[in-house]
Amino acid sequence: MPLSNEVLDSITVAIVVVDDHLGVEFMNNAAEDFCGGSIAHFRGRPLSALFVGKALAKDILQECFDTYETYSLREIDLHLGTNKQRATANVAVTPIVGRRLLLEIDPLDRMRFITKDDQMRQTQLANRQLVRGMAHEIKNPLGSIRGAAQLLRKQLSSTDQIDYTDLIIEEVDRLRSLVDRMLSPNHTPCFDGVNIHEVIQKVVRVIESNSGTIRRLDRDFDPSIPPVLGDFDQLTQALLNLLQNSVEATQAKSTAHITIRTGIEHQFTIGAKRHAMVARIQVEDNGTGIPPAIQDQIFFPLVTGKSDGTGLGLAITSTIIGMHDGLVVCESEPEQTKFVVYLPLALRRAKDEVKSE
Repeated sequence: MPLSNEVLDSITVAIVVVDDHLGVEFMNNAAEDFCGGSIAHFRGRPLSALFVGKALAKDILQECFDTYETYSLREIDLHLGTNKQRATANVAVTPIVGRRLLLEIDPLDRMRFITKDDQMRQTQLANRQLVRGMAHEIKNPLGSIRGAAQLLRKQLSSTDQIDYTDLIIEEVDRLRSLVDRMLSPNHTPCFDGVNIHEVIQKVVRVIESNSGTIRRLDRDFDPSIPPVLGDFDQLTQALLNLLQNSVEATQAKSTAHITIRTGIEHQFTIGAKRHAMVARIQVEDNGTGIPPAIQDQIFFPLVTGKSDGTGLGLAITSTIIGMHDGLVVCESEPEQTKFVVYLPLALRRAKDEVKSE
């Protein structure tokens, strides 16, 4: 019994079927994500339009037709024809009926990404627990200091002395507010279907209202993205922190360039859960980049590469996205920094909840 397209699309391994002229006949969702285009775009085009690699040379593939044997290739380098990126993958080439070849491509980068994601989530959880414990210990003496300053204020008559106690109270309140921001976002999230493009548009308006028009801001949106299940205000805060970072990182550049991209990822794993589809939001800039020494810790509280930074913006973003069962990752080098947010879709979450009931 032949496998239906629905079954093939649920497989995380990229599957491509080519005819005896090596023309593309079929791609599952994972293959579309890996190659950066849809089957409608690639159907009938040569396999080299998807990717090329020495181990997948035309003569080797033609030999598969002649011998009718499966070739298994491990850790081969591929050059993707769509976006010129490189990838390392395990590839199996299997002859099937009708003189066709079925290629199974399992990107090793995906497994490394999942492993890194799992490690980062565990580290962040331990870090948040540590911060919560520290914050609890800090808030108690701050409360005592504030109370003592208030009592002292009532007994003072000198204006100068009262000003000093007021300063103590103000600074204590500022520190308590800082601790509260370290612990969690400002309010409990209210989940609903959210159009992520409306969130992005609001973020851009907020930044432009504060600092003027963003120089060279490009938008590359996929209008077909379904709503995500989330809290509009908190998602606004999370993306605001990312875009604000990009604006600050490119301030000193005469050729500042920021790009916001949205799209869909199929069969994407976040933590221990695999999602059929997730929304992808990417904020990319050509700024100064993040120092390599802190790249693995940038989502931790109080870690910052800015001389005047608090180290809370990215930590808050990470917390908010985590509360949405999502994931935020970063890749940075001089002239190119990418923050990518992955969020489960509202329709998928609703189906999962129905199944669990």
